[in-house]
Amino acid sequence: MPIRKVSRNTRLKWTQVGFAIFQATFTYYRLSRNLLLSLPRHFSRHKITMAMMRIRRAIQAVISTTTTSRWSDELPEEIMKLILQRLCLPDYIRCGAVCRSWRAALPVKRCPPAPQLEVPWLMLRSHPFSLKDHYFLSLSDNKTHKSSSFGSNDYISRRDCVGSIEGWLIMVDSEFWRPEGFLYPWSFCLHALQDYHLKYPYTTLNFFLNPISGVRVTLPSQSTIPYMYGTRPFFFKKVVASSVPLLTKSSWSESDDHLHRHQIINSSCLVAGLCGEGLYLAFCRPTDKSWTLIKPVVEGRSFTALDIEIIDGKLYASNLDAAQYLIVYNLQMLHAEGHANAGPPGNKYSGPPQKLVMLHPRPVRSLSSNTTDGVMYFTKQEGPRLAKDPTTKELLMIFHNNSFAYEKDPIIPQSLLGHNYVIPPQTKGFRVFKLECNNNGPQWVEVEDLGGDRILFLSKASNKLISATSLSLSYGDYKKRVEGNCICFAFDNPCLASQWMGRDFGVFSLTNKNIQRFIVPNDHPRTSLFNTQTVWFTPYLE
Repeated sequence: MPIRKVSRNTRLKWTQVGFAIFQATFTYYRLSRNLLLSLPRHFSRHKITMAMMRIRRAIQAVISTTTTSRWSDELPEEIMKLILQRLCLPDYIRCGAVCRSWRAALPVKRCPPAPQLEVPWLMLRSHPFSLKDHYFLSLSDNKTHKSSSFGSNDYISRRDCVGSIEGWLIMVDSEFWRPEGFLYPWSFCLHALQDYHLKYPYTTLNFFLNPISGVRVTLPSQSTIPYMYGTRPFFFKKVVASSVPLLTKSSWSESDDHLHRHQIINSSCLVAGLCGEGLYLAFCRPTDKSWTLIKPVVEGRSFTALDIEIIDGKLYASNLDAAQYLIVYNLQMLHAEGHANAGPPGNKYSGPPQKLVMLHPRPVRSLSSNTTDGVMYFTKQEGPRLAKDPTTKELLMIFHNNSFAYEKDPIIPQSLLGHNYVIPPQTKGFRVFKLECNNNGPQWVEVEDLGGDRILFLSKASNKLISATSLSLSYGDYKKRVEGNCICFAFDNPCLASQWMGRDFGVFSLTNKNIQRFIVPNDHPRTSLFNTQTVWFTPYLE
């Protein structure tokens, strides 16, 4: 009897249903197991906590009766600030554990290191199903730090990160990843069986987070987006912001003769998200109650965005034809109260965007591929990415050249895990262009020098250009001072054959066109079934 071949649509449907059942049963197993194991620990921990509190009270009583002076009280404040400012951020946080004098000096002479003295950290995300903490990789010493090591930071564990702005991470928290999801495991399966497009019955939250200080600024929930898949945990592919969500204001108090600082929400901060596989965009402010959905349509055709960036209140979106044209939305005008086209936040905007058609000569993307035995081989492929220059407010386009190979008709659909790479993408080089607008029109101009000491940091979720004159990077076993005009890149791709083969980390020099790879320490856990996109951010304390 001949074997009947199952159609691709049938395989896709049953794989999605099976994946939904796996997620639900895994949640049931994980939470029930954690609950049973935590009960005995809870009672023993309570006794230990009570004993430790009695010991602390006794020690504090002894200390309060003594009159020993601290050397930090005698040291001039200017000298103490110079010492604290020269510490790297992890050392600054841990210096309070040295002795009572250091511990007493931190709250009084609070002077954390300046953000520009820190090399951006790389957030290595663990998939929520892996039950592991996220890690931060510091390239200055090639060490990883657990996200839970910076205070009681419960806002990171098992949360997704979709972007960053300076020292702030943009997080997604799905109820499915938290203990509340234990209440709905089988209803999740029923939803999947009734509709294999996977409608999620869970609430999803969005917020800014400073992972060092633990400060959190709430964004409208993506569940408010008027789209049937808006509650899905992986709905947002990337989120960008025009500025930091909090502003620090200083005021002088005449009563105690001190300068007081307080923080307020930045009402001018604009946030935009790339969602729905690039078919939709969404934007809001931290002060809004809901998102506004944008359906990009250019000359009657749907526009599938690959990357976005915000500059001066304008949202730039690019696709594979970014060398030929970009689309632009003026978010400040769309967000204006009572605007006739956009309407109030939470609506769906379908108006035409501004189309920026580039003048000739235009950059040409390199593409070279062939198919052998059902495997697609790309020896050269350039994909566009967007970034902004924070100093000149110019838009940059980066052509990322890489090579890879994947199965043309994989067993596991690409919609679930992405491409099942036979050979994961490996970076071959970059080309950088900046957008120049003159009287004739917009044009891409190639950039050979980023500007002296400046470095471009690239990843799927965040791209940033910073100045670094006194920084140093660690590659493996040796340390090297940062040279300007280079690109630090970090891309994580799914590879079922080996979870380590999918990592593409390194530094590309625009001067001599060579690449220096760096390896992540082996103590970072990773789930090989899922690609965990990396995020760059500049750590700092509020």
